[in-house]
Amino acid sequence: MNTGRTAAAVSVGVIVAVLGACGALVIACTGFWVVFGPVNYFGCGTERPAGITAADLAGSYATDDGGRLELRPDGTLTASGLDNSDGFESRPPLSGPGKWFLEPADNPFGDIDLIFESPPGYNGGYGTDLNISGSRTDPWLYWYVGDPDSCVLYRFNRV
Repeated sequence: MNTGRTAAAVSVGVIVAVLGACGALVIACTGFWVVFGPVNYFGCGTERPAGITAADLAGSYATDDGGRLELRPDGTLTASGLDNSDGFESRPPLSGPGKWFLEPADNPFGDIDLIFESPPGYNGGYGTDLNISGSRTDPWLYWYVGDPDSCVLYRFNRV
């Protein structure tokens, strides 16, 4: 007559085991999502060097795909072949003369403004923002390609 109680105990044990396994799976998946999911809570390993100045940044930079950028001490720039795609749509490369400005460290929109002279037939200016990482003596520049949480960087190394 204990057969009913034994079956009930086994059923409860199975239910507890299944619920425990499901709970562990949910916790594991949540942990994976937090670390690798759509939101990057840990940053991209980039940080603006403290105290960096425009004089620290003046110089020539190159990208891995052949883009070139020269930031002159007088605030002018020359660029050629800078990949301007944003990860969502294709855009023509940024090239030509322009001006650059170092933004205050607390500016949420970027560290350096690049403003290009308008090409013939184009009304209005165009430009982009760059961020700074590295050190004051060896800075490197970048902008995000697509979602900043993905940490895909278009990187400019000093040459």
